[in-house]
Amino acid sequence: MITTIGCCDSGLGGMLVVKALKEAYPDLNIVFIADQSNVPYGEKSVEDLSRYARAFLDRFRKMGIHEVVIACNTLCANVIGDIQEEYEDLHIFNIIEPTCRQLAGHGYQKINVLATPKTVERHAYQKALGIFCPEAEVHEIPAAKLVPVIEDGCDPLLLKKAVEGYVTEKADAWVLGCTHFPLIRPYLEGKGEIFDSNQAIVDLFKDEQINGEGRVEIYTTKDPDKMKKSIQTLLKCEYDVKAITLDS
Repeated sequence: MITTIGCCDSGLGGMLVVKALKEAYPDLNIVFIADQSNVPYGEKSVEDLSRYARAFLDRFRKMGIHEVVIACNTLCANVIGDIQEEYEDLHIFNIIEPTCRQLAGHGYQKINVLATPKTVERHAYQKALGIFCPEAEVHEIPAAKLVPVIEDGCDPLLLKKAVEGYVTEKADAWVLGCTHFPLIRPYLEGKGEIFDSNQAIVDLFKDEQINGEGRVEIYTTKDPDKMKKSIQTLLKCEYDVKAITLDS
């Protein structure tokens, strides 16, 4: 039985995960923390990423939350596996493997992965897709410009131009290896099948009994008012956002 899930990301991408979880499980309590004072994570050092991850997990532990979704591919690819043993009391969900599992059995020959530079550097998706789609040729594309454009208001023209700089050919499938990237789906239409982490995360809890009150708490380490407006504009959702300080 699950009552509350903690969810964390560098910024707005994690809110797409929160929205998907709430639509699937209306009674689920969710506490989401966005570390927008340090966004983007995609070009940070492993040492910095490790500090950020520990800060998230320490805070959830203090809140008494034991089910934690790391809604950040960069953290999942670089540090979660190394520090997980320090948090044996928490059930930590790494989202890369479930995301890749969605492509198994489709017979895709060419798969392109859009991800942050730090995720690509660790070849996390190439390794996981090698298990689920061993017949596929996998191309990982470091898309450093996308998260800053999304966090800065998601201007359609700027985002379209940024996407076009990375998407120069078709593929059988595209994997959006950053939780911010579902917002670029309109610019990938006709380029191949598109997969992101949202449904994969929803499916993690499909066999669980949900016993919450449907409460959602949103926190950011930067500007609550700006984040609230971004959520209203991009996700068409109304949530209060509170400031939080992480001990990182």
